[in-house]
Amino acid sequence: MAFDATLGGSTANSYVDLIYADDYFVLSPYAAQWTAFADDAKEIALVQACSALETIDYAGSRCNPSTDDTDSPQALAWPRSGASCDGVQASCAAIPKAIKDSQCLLALNLATNPDAISGPIGGGGGVTAGTYVSSKKLGDLQIDYAAFPSGESSNNDCVDCSTPGVIATYPWLKGMLSCWADISTSTSKVLLRVRS
Repeated sequence: MAFDATLGGSTANSYVDLIYADDYFVLSPYAAQWTAFADDAKEIALVQACSALETIDYAGSRCNPSTDDTDSPQALAWPRSGASCDGVQASCAAIPKAIKDSQCLLALNLATNPDAISGPIGGGGGVTAGTYVSSKKLGDLQIDYAAFPSGESSNNDCVDCSTPGVIATYPWLKGMLSCWADISTSTSKVLLRVRS
């Protein structure tokens, strides 16, 4: 599959093209870091960043959703209609600057550390994400603390199942995406157990 930043395209895999991303970094403190990557590495990072941003729920609806198997729906969540954020109305003719800039900054982070969101390929052992246990004992009284994700009651692989992995890894994205995104970042609850 080739790099495709066609607005609303049925095979698009990026919200921004390489020219936009290069221009975004020109006047940023990260210009040297971004330009150090070859163009193909930048495109790969942009596709990965876009893919991660696709896991987020956004306001409004796709401009060209699929209606049957014969049409060519847009591949990505953006462009969208029926949404506004901070006085800006979503348009089928453009993707909001906040979305595009978020993709660029996320792409730099993923180019620098490709395993940041998914972890290294091949699995591995170690502590299972989402469970943290400690205990305190005073005489016959012992308190065990087990933190589980909000709404969860047992061990699983999510830190907070309602928070997309990209937001859990890069919480600053929530601020950048602002009201365009519907992002829940509820906190974990603590379960207490007392044994005597």
